[in-house]
Amino acid sequence: MSGGGASDDKGRIVVVAAGFAVWLGGRCVAAGKWADISRVRAYRRLPPAAPTVALAVELRDGMVLELREEAPGYDAFLDRASATLSGLLPYRSWHPSLSEPSAPADGVVLFDRKALRY
Repeated sequence: MSGGGASDDKGRIVVVAAGFAVWLGGRCVAAGKWADISRVRAYRRLPPAAPTVALAVELRDGMVLELREEAPGYDAFLDRASATLSGLLPYRSWHPSLSEPSAPADGVVLFDRKALRY
């Protein structure tokens, strides 16, 4: 999770009905409403010996938050996002491919609000 704090701090994601918040080092570093999310991309974090998956959550104001899968609240974020963000790709369709060594370098776009406009 980016946004400050200790480099080994995986952060914590707090999910509520209206949105979510990112906590690092015992303080809230960012928050957003579900309607503020413009794009979500999943990608593989390095090092390759122990790769993990992260989400890049882009907000309408241009801020991009990294949500790490090992952070508490990650699963709650995905659960609520799947119920709130219409068109979000289901977990089982993208997560297994990101665990492979041949995973796309730029990851997989899970949700793009602009792409949903007609």
